[in-house]
Amino acid sequence: MREEVLWWMESAQRNLRRAEDAMKALDYAEAVFWCHQAVEFALKAFILWRGELPIKTHNLARLAEQAGLRDVFPAHELSELSPYYSISRYPDVFEGIPEVEEETASRFYRLASHVLKEFKRRMGLEGR
Repeated sequence: MREEVLWWMESAQRNLRRAEDAMKALDYAEAVFWCHQAVEFALKAFILWRGELPIKTHNLARLAEQAGLRDVFPAHELSELSPYYSISRYPDVFEGIPEVEEETASRFYRLASHVLKEFKRRMGLEGR
């Protein structure tokens, strides 16, 4: 296995832990950002594992399509999570700091956890 795959997956796991920490701190906008990053990094790891270079994008649905997994994860949730990358980092996009509810952050945290678990299973990295 390429070393880069492990780097991306370790970073994805760290991002998921950051999301969990943000949830505990009740910073739901930050939690959703880290959920996005965890999913993005896991998708890029999987694409590398398949022997391809990931496209340069933060769009999760496009990355899932490149990974050949468009139908494996809820496409509507990946599409819904993608804008949070920009929303949480660029307050001028929506004219202010985004308000993210706990339920939204919890839903995306469950999605990110599921995505990482599934990729670890598919790549044989369950114990890591």
